[in-house]
Amino acid sequence: MRSIAKKLAIALCSSVLASASLLAQDVITDYNHTTPFDKIRTYNWAKVQASDPLVEPRITAAVDHVLVGQGLHINSKNPDILITAVDVANSAQYRSFYSQLAGYTWKADWENGNFSNGLASPSRIPAHTLVIDMYDPATHKLVWRGTASQAPESKERKTEDDIDKAVNIMFTRFPPKSGGPVAPNQMEAPADNSGAPVTGR
Repeated sequence: MRSIAKKLAIALCSSVLASASLLAQDVITDYNHTTPFDKIRTYNWAKVQASDPLVEPRITAAVDHVLVGQGLHINSKNPDILITAVDVANSAQYRSFYSQLAGYTWKADWENGNFSNGLASPSRIPAHTLVIDMYDPATHKLVWRGTASQAPESKERKTEDDIDKAVNIMFTRFPPKSGGPVAPNQMEAPADNSGAPVTGR
């Protein structure tokens, strides 16, 4: 009897810890309301980077799964949107990632667009924050951004399940309605006055 009770207690504890892991993730999305997201049919990957190389294909697979499920498909020659994703260990690595994106603009230059003071520039992104960006291929301007950061006490290496959960939450209301109100899990914030266009590579 004690053995059964012990097993139930362990199972319950595991369930609570799994829920806590999800709740510890702070997921935010923001986007340019003038972008015709309803006309986006194709996409391609521009760059993916993670501190652990094993995490990179997990991020790619999670995003592919969601977007393909919504009817989009990859077009390497003439995509409607370009995607980048980064999840690294410190601010220097975030700065390096964005500096290597030649001509791409970190700054969210839509009106009232910026996430928060904590995400005002690559140098201020908290460690182990998953940042997924979408760019207009013609202008290389940012049109959509999703971030999933974890509480300081839960910054261990992201598991495949953590990535899937974060990406699914990010894309719950994708594509957003162009020109419409901000969805409940999305936010607008003041413009970033700190950033110049990202150059390099």
